Amino acid sequence: MAKVTQHLSKQIKAKKACNHLYLWQLCIAVVFLYTPGILNTNIEQEDCNMPRIRTPREVEFLEYFRRIDKSAIMEILSEYRSSTGPDGYATSLVLARILKVKERISSDRELSDKLAKIAIYREAIGIGRQEIPAHNTFHTLRQRLGPEGFIKIHQRFVMEAYKVGLLAPPIPDLPKMVRNKIILVGDSTFLKAVASTKGEKDVNGKWFFTDESIAFGKPHHKHKYPVGHRVHTLTAVSGVPIVSRLAPANENDQEHILPLLRMAFTRHPMLPFVCVILDAGYDSEELHRDIYTDLNLLPIIIRKPSMKWGRKLSNTGTPLCLFGYATRRRGIEYNHGRTKFACYHICAKDPQDLLFSCEYHNSKSRFGWMTYTYFKDTYRRQGPAVPGSRLYERLKKLRTGIERYYGLTKENRYHMEVNNTYMGHDNVLIHVIEYDIVATLDILHEHEKSGKWSNVLNV
Repeated sequence: MAKVTQHLSKQIKAKKACNHLYLWQLCIAVVFLYTPGILNTNIEQEDCNMPRIRTPREVEFLEYFRRIDKSAIMEILSEYRSSTGPDGYATSLVLARILKVKERISSDRELSDKLAKIAIYREAIGIGRQEIPAHNTFHTLRQRLGPEGFIKIHQRFVMEAYKVGLLAPPIPDLPKMVRNKIILVGDSTFLKAVASTKGEKDVNGKWFFTDESIAFGKPHHKHKYPVGHRVHTLTAVSGVPIVSRLAPANENDQEHILPLLRMAFTRHPMLPFVCVILDAGYDSEELHRDIYTDLNLLPIIIRKPSMKWGRKLSNTGTPLCLFGYATRRRGIEYNHGRTKFACYHICAKDPQDLLFSCEYHNSKSRFGWMTYTYFKDTYRRQGPAVPGSRLYERLKKLRTGIERYYGLTKENRYHMEVNNTYMGHDNVLIHVIEYDIVATLDILHEHEKSGKWSNVLNV
C-alpha cells in the first residue's frame, strides 16, 4: 500500500511539473507574439512625449520664423480684424504665405496639404494639428487684404531694414554727397502668364487674352511666346526691394520708372533717397531731366553705345579748349547746375609747339583755361552724372551685381515665375509683393545672424 501511495505521489508531481512547463512555454509564446506591438506602442509614446533632436538646418529654419517681427504683421492686420478669417488665424496665415515662398510651394492647395503633413511647418507658423487652414482660407485672406494690405506689411519690414542701416550700407569710397543715403537700383522682370495664351487680334493688331491684365511682350530669349506681365522694381544697393509695380508685358520700361519713383516717395516719405541707377533702356533726355528736376534725384543711367557727344566735345564728353585739347573735370557745382572744366596746361606736354601762343600758357594758375557746361543745355550729355565723372563711374559698378542678385533670388532660389498660379492684376501683384517680403526678411535675418550687410556688396 505504501508503494502504491508513493507511486501516485510521483505521478502527481510529474503531472504538476508538466503543467508548469506547459504554462511557462505558453507565457513565452504570448510574450513572443505580442512583444512587437508593445515595443511599437512604447516607441510611439516616446515619440509623442520626447522631443526629437533637430538637425542644424531645421533649427535654422525655425529660427528664421522666430525672428520675424509678428507685431508688424499684427498692427497691419488689426485694420482688417473683422475680415482676415477665423479667430487666431491672422498672423499664422501671413506666416504661411512667407512659408509658401521660402519652401517654393506652388499653390494654396499644396500649401494646405503640406501644413497637414509636415509638423515643422506648423511649428514655424505657430498652429496645431487641428488648426490647419483650408486652401480657400488663403484665397479669402488675399481677397480681403488686397495688394494694399500686403504692401503695408512689406513697408514695415523695409522700415525695419532702414533702422538697422541695411538700406544705406557703409560702402567704401563713395562720393560725399551720396554717403549714408539710399541709392536705388531700378530694373524690370518678365513674368510669364498662367492664363491661356491663345489670344485674338482686333482690326488694329492688338492682342486680347482671357486675362485682361496680360499682353504679348517683346521676344524673349527664355520664352518662345512671351505673354504675361512685367514687374518693375526698385531695390536698395543692399538688395532690399523698396517698391514693385506690375504692368502688361508690352509696355515700355520708360513709361513706368517715374511712377515707380513717385510711388517710393509716397510710401516712404521719410527715407533719404539720393539717386537711382538704371540700365541703358532708360537712357533718354526726358528721363535724365525729369528725374533730376522733378524728383531731385541723381540719375545714374548707363548710356547707349550709339550716343554722340556733339561738337566741341571730346570722346569723353569734356569741352575742347581753343586749340582742340580736351579739358578735364574740376568739379560739379550742383547749386548752379553746371560742371567746371580746366585745361591743366595740357598743351605744354605736347611735343609739337602751338602755331599761336596761348594766353594761359604762362599763367600762374595750375588749372589754366577754365570753362563750364550747364545741365539745362542737355541733361543727358552735360548733366549732373555723366560718364567720366567720379559719381557715375563709382555708382554704375553697383548696378549689375544688384540686378543679378535680385533676379537670381526671385527666379532661381524661390522660382517666382514657375510658382505663379494666379490670374488677374491684383492676384499677381500680391504674388510679387510676397516675394518682396521674403527677400527683405532674408537680408534682415542674415544681418541679424552674422552682421552681413549684403549678399552682393563686399562690405
